[in-house]
Amino acid sequence: MRYKLTICYDGSDFYGFQRQRGLISVQECLESALSTKLNTPISTVCAGRTDAGVHALGQVVHFDYDGELPADFGFRLNPLLPESIAVLSCEPAAAGFHARFSAKRKTYRYDIYLSKLHAPLKRRYAHICVYDLNVENMRKACACLAGEHDFRSFALAESVRGKSTVRTIFDIRLEESEGGKLLSLYVTGDGFLHNMVRAIAGTLIDVGRGRFSPQDMQTILESKDRRRAGKTVEGCGLFLVNVEY
Repeated sequence: MRYKLTICYDGSDFYGFQRQRGLISVQECLESALSTKLNTPISTVCAGRTDAGVHALGQVVHFDYDGELPADFGFRLNPLLPESIAVLSCEPAAAGFHARFSAKRKTYRYDIYLSKLHAPLKRRYAHICVYDLNVENMRKACACLAGEHDFRSFALAESVRGKSTVRTIFDIRLEESEGGKLLSLYVTGDGFLHNMVRAIAGTLIDVGRGRFSPQDMQTILESKDRRRAGKTVEGCGLFLVNVEY
């Protein structure tokens, strides 16, 4: 029987979701807890393999188990997990469900905290930006990215060789909070390339500080050249918000 887990985690202390030899990962901790609780080896598949330091508010995982689990299984599993990981729900999956391939839309958020001073309480969960940013110009640049495009300019080059880099962004927006000090970039799409959201965030910061104009975003997109865009900002500001099926 296939089960669907929805989990959240603070990625600060992990080397990403995926298992890596000799490095602590979310997947290793989750599979270890599941295998211990169910007394049989369990393998998991996630909706999106988040990188080192990246967080999740609603990551989706599936696993197969030859038995019926109680409705409160997630609650029972949580004591076996590190405090930085929590199961939010566990339910039987529909026939043919696949955490990754059945997903229709995913939403990511990237947080940018504006501060000219060191911000120790924000550094694990946001990119600290010391520049004054023109948020209106950043919003204009966001508009260029909505719709179906080739996003090769915003992908880790070696990860897309021989692969399609066309994706559809259904919604992209910037929200301000904390008196304008926190900028949250929300991006919803049918799928994302490796480092895509972080590269978009880095490019938008360059638009905000005046290194690029809003119109340059269209040129960067059409160039299909990663060297034309801004840098890939660190993973700490990125959150997988939810996955829709």
